[in-house]
Amino acid sequence: MTILELLPAIDVTGGQAVRLSSGSVDAGSWGSPLDVARSFHEAGARWVHLVDLDLAFGRGENSELLTRVIHEVPVRVELSGGITSRGAIDAGLAMGPERVNIAQALGDIDTVCEAIDTYGERVAVCLDVRGDRLAARGGSGEGGNVWEALHALNEAGVARLVVTDVTRDGQMNG
Repeated sequence: MTILELLPAIDVTGGQAVRLSSGSVDAGSWGSPLDVARSFHEAGARWVHLVDLDLAFGRGENSELLTRVIHEVPVRVELSGGITSRGAIDAGLAMGPERVNIAQALGDIDTVCEAIDTYGERVAVCLDVRGDRLAARGGSGEGGNVWEALHALNEAGVARLVVTDVTRDGQMNG
């Protein structure tokens, strides 16, 4: 059975929860990622999609803070952002989330297959899309055809995908 589940996202840069809008960080912040995660939990969220934008864009990381969110807020966490290698997968899982999202999966399909064989449902593949094209690095670049990517990932045995339409991301309008 295929299940579609919507997850509220918390994008983190410089230790603050921010709004990522169509691949760009908007000015200002939402404040503490801990407070935002707590507010999602209080609103009934079962999951949060927690993203380290600094790690994703190669300008640092927020692992200590994200680990606090994972351990202090009673929601299931899907960790994302900059998880592009086996070492990053292992480091992300060591932080304690329910699962991690592997980014830029088609760059190294062997790592994806190995991670799925090793960790099963604790890993998912993250695809940012713009129309029928993959949108690399949070939407700032363009990759290949979405349908070709889905076919390759299906052939590799990937069962869990996290898809973000970067043209709708952060628009606060559904």
